Amino acid sequence: MAWSLLIEASLLFTAAAIIFAAWMHARVRDRRAHRALAQSEERFRNLTALSADWFWETDAEQRITWLTGGPAVLEFFGSGLAFGRRLWELPGVELDGRAFTEHLEKLRLRLPFFDLELARRDGAGARQSHLVSGQPRYDARGAFLGYRGVGRDVTERRRSELELAAAKERLELALEGSNASLWDTDLRTGKVYLSEGWAAFTGRPRAPTATTVDELMQGVHPTDLPRAVRLSMEVVKGECEDYAEEHRYRTAGGDWKWLLSRGKVSERDAEGRARRMTGINIDITGRKRAEQALREAEERYRSLIELAPDAVVVYAGGVIEYANPAAARLVRVASPRELLGRRVEDFVHPDDLEHFRERLRYLNAGPGTVGFEERRLRRPDGSELVVETASASYLERGRLVMQSVVRDVTEQRKAREALAEREQRFRDVVEASGEYVWETDAQWRYTYLSARAEAVLGYLRTDLIGRRPREFMPLGEARMLDAFFDRNGREGQPFRDLTHRSLTQSGKLIWQQVSGVPVRDAQGQLVGYRGTGADITARKQAEERIQYLATRDALTGLPNRALLADRAGQAILAAARSRGQLALLLFDLDRFSLVNDSLGHQAGDALLRAVAERLQNTLRREDTLARLGGDEFVLLWDGLKSVQEAALVAQRIQDTLQRPFTIEGRALSACASIGIALYPEDGRDFSALLKSADTAMVHAKETGRGGFRLFSPALNARAVERLALDGDLRAALVRGELLLHWQPVVRHGVLAGAEALVRWNHPERGLLPPDDFIPAAEQSGLIRAVGEWTLERALSQIGAWQRTLPGAPWFALNVSSLELAQGDAYVARLRDALAAHGVPGERLELEVTERVLMANLAENIETLERIGQLGVRLAIDDFGTGYSSLAYLRRLPIDKLKIDRSFLRELDSNSGDAAIVETVAAMARSLGLQVAAEGVETEAQLARLLAIGCHEWQGHFFSPPLEAAAFERLALEQRSAAAG
Repeated sequence: MAWSLLIEASLLFTAAAIIFAAWMHARVRDRRAHRALAQSEERFRNLTALSADWFWETDAEQRITWLTGGPAVLEFFGSGLAFGRRLWELPGVELDGRAFTEHLEKLRLRLPFFDLELARRDGAGARQSHLVSGQPRYDARGAFLGYRGVGRDVTERRRSELELAAAKERLELALEGSNASLWDTDLRTGKVYLSEGWAAFTGRPRAPTATTVDELMQGVHPTDLPRAVRLSMEVVKGECEDYAEEHRYRTAGGDWKWLLSRGKVSERDAEGRARRMTGINIDITGRKRAEQALREAEERYRSLIELAPDAVVVYAGGVIEYANPAAARLVRVASPRELLGRRVEDFVHPDDLEHFRERLRYLNAGPGTVGFEERRLRRPDGSELVVETASASYLERGRLVMQSVVRDVTEQRKAREALAEREQRFRDVVEASGEYVWETDAQWRYTYLSARAEAVLGYLRTDLIGRRPREFMPLGEARMLDAFFDRNGREGQPFRDLTHRSLTQSGKLIWQQVSGVPVRDAQGQLVGYRGTGADITARKQAEERIQYLATRDALTGLPNRALLADRAGQAILAAARSRGQLALLLFDLDRFSLVNDSLGHQAGDALLRAVAERLQNTLRREDTLARLGGDEFVLLWDGLKSVQEAALVAQRIQDTLQRPFTIEGRALSACASIGIALYPEDGRDFSALLKSADTAMVHAKETGRGGFRLFSPALNARAVERLALDGDLRAALVRGELLLHWQPVVRHGVLAGAEALVRWNHPERGLLPPDDFIPAAEQSGLIRAVGEWTLERALSQIGAWQRTLPGAPWFALNVSSLELAQGDAYVARLRDALAAHGVPGERLELEVTERVLMANLAENIETLERIGQLGVRLAIDDFGTGYSSLAYLRRLPIDKLKIDRSFLRELDSNSGDAAIVETVAAMARSLGLQVAAEGVETEAQLARLLAIGCHEWQGHFFSPPLEAAAFERLALEQRSAAAG
């Protein structure tokens, strides 16, 4: 019994010694961890002490519109775009659900909020926490604008709270004596006996615990188990006396705790085999957490420093021990490593070196801080920069360490210098601007005038001091000043751009522009005014000239469209009140372009001035003659008594213009086509009257130049119909409503070719011939698009017929004046189209009317010659209806004359038409040209043509225009009949 008690006492003593040693070891490691953590916190606080909180603003939809602050802003928000997003919409931001719900309710009620916590993990995974507070913003009218507030970085505080909780837990465990658990293992049976502290480790009910080695091993973390088994086996085998090993163990709740396990063999048998092991398990979870917190703090510190936009340098004894990437960028070295071991003062500008050393001595005297101050640095490459730097010194592991934050302000310095330069430039400009500076007392008596005032007013300054500006103004101008101040506030109010007239000493009237502000004494009483004045006489004259030019035609001096519209509006109002009438006469000069083309634009301008002058001299003072542009004039005749009077006015204009004008030594005659619109019958406003007059003028031109026409509803309907036709034709080109018909051409009784004639399959009016829409296309400019479509479609069909039709039939196309006027562009398009469809030029004939040729004869001849070089034949269509002159026929590179159909209608019965046809045929033969006729309707007409010697013809007597398929069948039938 005594021996048993002795063994038990020995075992207890051994266990106690082991517990005491383990406890002391844990205490030492805990103190080291706390010291390391404290030092890390000290360094982190020194850095963040140099930063500032951040500020923000949002719009009424809570989207960020302004964000500024120190490095904490960049660390928290990262490089992502925050503007335009709500705080809780930023990537990675975390909020407590309940707090977020309450926050949204406050935003809805537009209430202030405080300390809303936002959390986010940085690139290294470290959690950051910021508290945000905000107040609603309103404008001067009380309209809600959004929120404005601040953010505070509480990451360090939250981490400190966690670390404090861990330290508290460790302290409580130590005080309660429950951080250790004894264990005793019977190596023969594998049974393990554990003290009550084990229950606290595992979360099981407090009771003596008995288990087995295998069960204990199942709770050890798989990663830690191999090492724990190896160390314990080394002790069992006697390779070492004891072991100490740290591992994780799963609790009853599934969590992992860190344990420090110590043990040794407490009993061996006679052969030295271990029979029993005794040891202790100590809960070191708190210490592990502290170590983890230390690592996270160091990582957070390093991440903040590495990502900081400002340079951060840590040095001791003036030698750099650490520099972040921003420091390397600041001094333009490849990496921060190149800065390690170098002296800080090597980068200080020589002129600032003494001041830097004084600051360094202050920091070396003990822990302290130096706020931001400006300093110059010199980079290794010799370039210089201006920085702001703040420094702090602190104790770290028993030695004094200094830390500096450096910010490049070179651009800011340049901006300040540029601003100062601009201010100086502004002062110089004011001095040289020509304005003068003035000051008065409260009664507006001059007390000061700059030298420039003498040049403006012509008086010596000594003569002006003590006198009022009103004394130098013409009669009535003072009343204008009183009215100005009544509108803009009475005494004591600033005023700007007050314009008035003044009399100089020589009696000259000038315009001045004056601006001024009130001058008050320290008690706020008005003591006078000061400001600037300038002579703006030249500007006023320029404005009057501009006003004149804005309402007058620059060439003739007549009212322009704007002034005419104003006067017409006034005349219409007067006529409406008096139930009177007025007339608007719109006219332009017939064939005015011939004057420009033949004599030049200078002569044309002279003719327009002469017309304006002559007409003005024949009008009443109350009438308005205006020029709209070009050769177009408008006469507003007020007080019209009857329609006959309007016609008499138009005839008077014609008579006035018929008298010759002498222009550059030449006598020129002029005539006009006049359109007349009456108020109120033809329109009740200026625009309507002008439109009606224009419609009437167009009709006057169409029915014979040199006349006048009164507007009528029928003319308007015709104009509307033409406008509608233009719109339908534009749509037809898009919808593909145009098509080609082919009229066969017979030569010597055999089908020789065909003329391509465009048709319009109108959706409402059916199939329209060219005469129904080609004139409208020519007037609207659509003829070019129609011609391009015709050329492309015709050559496509001709190319296909080359493979199906026997022989070598040729085909004719009509060319408009707009197409021919394109010159080289049209030739290039024709050449490309022939090549694209594989059609030889010899298979194509282009027909041009005399009117088209004579429009620009010289240019058209050059174009026709280039077309002929492509092998394309040329024919004059409708010959006999135009000039029909041998003089120009000799110059034209043509191959054929086509007699107009109008001469064939009575060919067999009218000797005059027969004579014309015979003359054309003879003319063609004398010039070596072919002759053809179109519009052959009867056998008698054909017989007469053949007798004259015209063997090429086309018309309904042989065949009307056919669709492509019908023409192809006819051609094949003709060839078969000829072969049979």
